[in-house]
Amino acid sequence: YIPRPKNCFMAYREHIKEKFLADNPGMNNKVVSIHAANMWNNEPEDVKEYWRERAKQLKLEHKLKYPDYKFKP
Repeated sequence: YIPRPKNCFMAYREHIKEKFLADNPGMNNKVVSIHAANMWNNEPEDVKEYWRERAKQLKLEHKLKYPDYKFKP
């Protein structure tokens, strides 16, 4: 199984998850996602742009690691 490359929000959420779990041990993923979505919607455009660029990097790394990957829902 090859996972899909992360988009900008998923990369942001993964980063935020570590902070939430450090501050609130045992918090489940649904609650983390809700908080991360609220934070994402309130982030300034420059922060969002940083994560968009990070997602482009992750997509390129994914393409190099899995050159024959095709998304199949």
